[in-house]
Amino acid sequence: MTHWIREELDLYEHVGELLYRMRHGGVLGTVVDGAGATNVLTLGWGLVGPSYHGHPVLAIAITPRRYSFRFIEEVGDFVIAVPDDALRPAADYCGKASGREGDKFAACGLTPVASAHVRAPSIAECPVNIECRAYTKVAPPHTLLTPEHRQAPLALQHTIYFGEVLGTYRYTPRTT
Repeated sequence: MTHWIREELDLYEHVGELLYRMRHGGVLGTVVDGAGATNVLTLGWGLVGPSYHGHPVLAIAITPRRYSFRFIEEVGDFVIAVPDDALRPAADYCGKASGREGDKFAACGLTPVASAHVRAPSIAECPVNIECRAYTKVAPPHTLLTPEHRQAPLALQHTIYFGEVLGTYRYTPRTT
């Protein structure tokens, strides 16, 4: 049986990797709904900065077309899991497949692990997991995204979620 050891990380030491991965294949986001169901999605846009009550802030954008939209609307927790090169196929898959058709954790061989501060799971295989709780959102209409995004019908435009970063972690396996 595998147990996962949680190691705390400094978010600011990993922002460069986070932004690099967003530009090159995306990062993985996890969400949970009110009934405890989980999903993984790929995100290619985000903002990071200080501070909300002394915690860093991470903003993401999700369109209502995404299966995960309902999850974040219900619970508001999310984890941004920064993949490495070996997980690029998982990021590609999670950006194309919908959780409506099946379990993307299982399809990609990803291990959900309990997060320390939020209900959304972390991903054991990702070298960086950033636990966030949304504290506000900016729903359309807004001018925060590109003009191309704003040309979509209003009901399909992205909502931007601002999350308070509650912890940043890496997981390593320990077999018992």
